[in-house]
Amino acid sequence: MSISPVRLAISLDFLDAFSKLPKQIQHKTHKLIDNFQKNPQHRGLNYESIRHARDPYLKSLRVDQTYRAIVRQPEQGHTYILLWIDHHDLAYNWAQNRLCKINPESGAVQIIDLELAKSTETEINQRYTPDIPRRFQNISNRNFLRLGVPEEFLEAVRSVVTDEDIDQLLPQLPEEAADAIVMLGAGYALEKVLEEHQKKQTEYIDTSNLETALNRDDSKRRFYVVENESDLLAMLTEPLEKWRVFLHPSQRRLVEKDWKGPVRVLGGAGTGKTVVAMHRAKWLAQHRFNQPEDLIFLTTFSKNLAIDIEMNLRKICSPEIQKRIHVENIDSWVSNFLKKEGITNKIAYDDQVKALWQKVYRQAPSSLSLSLSFYQDEWKKVIQAHNILTLKDYLAISRVGRGTSLQRTQRVAVWSVFAQYRALLQEEGFKEFDDALREAYHLLQGKSLPFRSIIVDEAQDMSEGVFRLLLAMVGNSKNNLFIVGDPHQRIYSHQVVLSRCGIEIRGRSRKLRINYRTTQQIGQWARSILQDINFDDLDGRSDNLTDYHSLLSGEEPLIQGFSSQTKEIKFLQQKIKQISNHVPLESICLVLRTNYLIEIYQQALEKYNILTYKIRPNEADYQSLPGLRITTMHRVKGLQFEYIFLPCLNQDILPLEKALKSAPDLTTRENLLNLERSLLYVAATRAKQLVTISYYGKPSPFLYL
Repeated sequence: MSISPVRLAISLDFLDAFSKLPKQIQHKTHKLIDNFQKNPQHRGLNYESIRHARDPYLKSLRVDQTYRAIVRQPEQGHTYILLWIDHHDLAYNWAQNRLCKINPESGAVQIIDLELAKSTETEINQRYTPDIPRRFQNISNRNFLRLGVPEEFLEAVRSVVTDEDIDQLLPQLPEEAADAIVMLGAGYALEKVLEEHQKKQTEYIDTSNLETALNRDDSKRRFYVVENESDLLAMLTEPLEKWRVFLHPSQRRLVEKDWKGPVRVLGGAGTGKTVVAMHRAKWLAQHRFNQPEDLIFLTTFSKNLAIDIEMNLRKICSPEIQKRIHVENIDSWVSNFLKKEGITNKIAYDDQVKALWQKVYRQAPSSLSLSLSFYQDEWKKVIQAHNILTLKDYLAISRVGRGTSLQRTQRVAVWSVFAQYRALLQEEGFKEFDDALREAYHLLQGKSLPFRSIIVDEAQDMSEGVFRLLLAMVGNSKNNLFIVGDPHQRIYSHQVVLSRCGIEIRGRSRKLRINYRTTQQIGQWARSILQDINFDDLDGRSDNLTDYHSLLSGEEPLIQGFSSQTKEIKFLQQKIKQISNHVPLESICLVLRTNYLIEIYQQALEKYNILTYKIRPNEADYQSLPGLRITTMHRVKGLQFEYIFLPCLNQDILPLEKALKSAPDLTTRENLLNLERSLLYVAATRAKQLVTISYYGKPSPFLYL
């Protein structure tokens, strides 16, 4: 009798369980899967039904005397799904209370924990009081099913009244359903939610056809179809982290689409913005711009982040694809471009022009009584931001929002300082970055670059000059710009309105709302730091964090105060040693406000024989190197760790007292305070399991807002 070829899919849950098995059992499992693909009816596989299973299509496979794998048998065809692997009794317990089925309206394959569905419904109902209406009482079951809610969770969803109910429900739902419930809970109209999730059209669903169901976007986050032996080998031998960067449905809809023009994607910390950016670059290089001469430019604000992105691209791209994705921070690209064009001026930053500012300040009109920081801030926020090249332009420009008012005669006097500063820049052969941007922009006119599309990560930290340049580099075309960012993570002072740069995003603005990294407890605490700050959406409108939710739950952030630094450091070493008993030191990071503080805490911890590894600017976090990670709040951006420690959050450290003292007026001071709050938000949301905050003496005012 001939054996029909088996098509095999593997769930992410199976890969997760497989990664925790002893190496010997992993080898046996690989052999089992290989034999099963050749002949699922082979007697030696012990392909058996499971007693008391609620799903008759779940079967067990014998790995050895101790371990069993759980597989979902097809109702028709020859597509099987590997769902779970564990010790014999634990595997059977897992299977007895689960269903693996196709949602009758969304068409996605879903795994449902029946006990969890029932207990969630019961707990939500126990909090219900009849005087408060149910949150979703006007939405039909069919629409919930279309949005991905499993039938078994319909009653739990219908029971929702409060945000607490939603927080409890979200981790139990498939990701596509969780994203939809977040939007509905935040007050979005049903039609808007259906449209954003591309569920407006109804279609016939064959609930017995696994092959078709596995090809749907909503299934692809949870299941990987094995196309050949090399696919299987990769899945079972590659680090699990490689498979965790696969896309969930709301991300896939952004990545695998032809856009008619620029796209802007906003997303809070942990929502996978950078993952989306990387996958967008990969998809374009594979499916749209796939000629040898076609390049995708993936750029970000800092060299640190560019290094991290390039390392992570290796996890998802073949060498051939990665070769056509050019990753470089924008400052570096501009500098290299100008060199190729014969421009020899060196791009100078704050530290390099400090002496020039001090020189011109000594000659500034004393009658104005303006501080050095005022001139520097006025130069940056007015002169450079608006490309002011003449006194006439300076006299005409509006300074609304600046904290220090200037009469016309005062502007004339101030301009003399700026003119002298620009002359000194020329004498030294320097260009500020804003000037370099403008020169690069003009040199690009009439030139053709090999970039077919540009992906922008951390867009909130880039200036309008950068975006004008990027548009000039790629032109107005289909799939030209893909811009991702989060204004709440703005840690530099740039602010952009994309439409003023010629970048029109109307109809192409999207948002990622589900946090896959940080627990709800960490997220809530971090968001509280930013309360009462108005944030923009990169295009002149406002943005907020009210519709962000995490699918993870954990411990509340720990805040601990001490009477001295010595006692704080003693506490830190005890906590770090305690945690390192069950996780590697490399998954713990100590994050400090300044490099000076890093030196103090690094030396103190090493006296307790705690090996440390400093993540330096412009260097990657090399995971092969051992030690507790220690770095600054600025450098930790873009990274993630199981445990984050934020020590020395004292009153004079956050906000940084030195920076506040230099503020020339109340408006600038307020802006600096907001940047410092965003910096703390960024640092705290790097933690996956727990963030521990400590201080000695008086605490930072941000800890008790």
